[in-house]
Amino acid sequence: MALSIATWSPDGKLDGVALKSAGAITSDTTEDAVELGKGKYRLVLAITAIDVNATDDLYTVFVDANTRNATSTWKRVTPKMCFGHSTATGDDASDSTDTYEIIVDNPYDYQLRVTTDVVGTVSTGINYTLTAYRLLSQH
Repeated sequence: MALSIATWSPDGKLDGVALKSAGAITSDTTEDAVELGKGKYRLVLAITAIDVNATDDLYTVFVDANTRNATSTWKRVTPKMCFGHSTATGDDASDSTDTYEIIVDNPYDYQLRVTTDVVGTVSTGINYTLTAYRLLSQH
């Protein structure tokens, strides 16, 4: 079965839903929850700036979901996405702008929210957007 990206805009343009708008993050942050419901989503994370000047700079991004019956209980629906200095990530440094895409199958019926955990000697932080696109089945 093929998948296509749904549209949310009333004017019929192909639009995603912003889970995080542009803006620098220099400390732990949880964005406002967005009501999307259960289903498959393509998440597009676009980093426009990142500070990895110190060896301990680390930014961890993840998306949680909840249900209408337990709105204060959040469940992780994505793996942790880690960006930062190679010493902090234990891998290659994530020191440039880039775009990352993942597919997530959200089993929960209410909201999604994005959280950024920040560790290290951060000065200017990380600036990124995260947009969700609902995937629909085609027959």
